[in-house]
Amino acid sequence: MGAKAWFVAYYNGDPKEILRQGPQLDRTASLALAKRLLPGIEWPEGGEGSLDVLNPDEGEVFVGDYGDLRIVAHSELSADRLSEIDPRWHDTTLGSTVYVHAMHSFVDFFAFAIWKDGKLVRALSVSPDSGVMEDIGTRLPFETPYWDGQHWVETGEGEEPYPLPFHPLELAEESLLTHLGFQFEGKPDAWVCDPMDISILHLEAHRAHEQARRDNLPERQKPWWKFW
Repeated sequence: MGAKAWFVAYYNGDPKEILRQGPQLDRTASLALAKRLLPGIEWPEGGEGSLDVLNPDEGEVFVGDYGDLRIVAHSELSADRLSEIDPRWHDTTLGSTVYVHAMHSFVDFFAFAIWKDGKLVRALSVSPDSGVMEDIGTRLPFETPYWDGQHWVETGEGEEPYPLPFHPLELAEESLLTHLGFQFEGKPDAWVCDPMDISILHLEAHRAHEQARRDNLPERQKPWWKFW
């Protein structure tokens, strides 16, 4: 597995049905959303990418406004405890359901958090080095087989057992499929869309503005791992 991603999705209805229809990117609304979530930064209008890549570097933001579904990828969403991200990222005026997803293959890290009507209902953060960093709320049905040991990680003879009852990236892909209906790697036959077919706006800030913003972030909102 080699996927990396850090993004938030806002929606009121079923995002899978929206993605199934192959929605068109609203560039004007997407740019406005970037300015709303990251004020005080100049965002020159940029090019486009697709939903198969949601791991912008520092100083970049990927934004997709598709009507009742909005997806925003930004490095600030790579924090190890997503329940503690700045409240502007789970603004209920952008969607009654807010789903935040972060994963990094280099360190087998996965975290997700869900707010419904402004209330945090689930947050999880795991990696083999740090263990369970966050486990808030009732575990969701898609998680159960993983916690029950149905997806053990096989190790070679003489190797230490994997420190978790599942591989975080496998759970990450299952979470993506459950909530948005696609994956970066996994089971294409089960996807509602190919993420490569859905456009997302790519924007790059002036570096000085973005560095100043990051310097003002609380330590707890910064990722514990280094970007690779």
